Amino acid sequence: MTIPVGGYDFQKVRTQYSFGPQRRLAGTLAAQHGSFFSGKLTSIEFTGGRLEITPKLSVESGLSFNWIDLPEGSFGTELVTTRTTYTVTPLMFVSVLLQYNSSNDSLGANLRFRWEYQSGSELFVVYNEQRDTVARRYPTLENRALIVKVNRLFRF
Repeated sequence: MTIPVGGYDFQKVRTQYSFGPQRRLAGTLAAQHGSFFSGKLTSIEFTGGRLEITPKLSVESGLSFNWIDLPEGSFGTELVTTRTTYTVTPLMFVSVLLQYNSSNDSLGANLRFRWEYQSGSELFVVYNEQRDTVARRYPTLENRALIVKVNRLFRF
């Protein structure tokens, strides 16, 4: 689908309700409707959803559903995310993020370890993987990376 070149005005109406972050279950529920290029966009989303299972273990989720209606065609997209975080100590945590995106049929995974080994100095070890979910049996690997980052604060 190709959207014609030209000038477009985007206008939308959005309403949302946020559950307080001090609560055991937090997050924001939102709905919006408005113009999108030469057509309309309607969406419903739940973001920042956080459930504290224990003081050290939490699960965050997000859902986004979009319905796009254009003269060139109509389609919908979904984005589903979930993150689990385990805080080992106030200076160290491990988190896992899983994300499904229907617009490109991909499933992404991100595993992150963070350790503040000295005030202002950190070590990050991150593993990323993205897979195409269109394959029949097992999602096909599209991308994989291992990243190590160390930063050190020097005080003079």
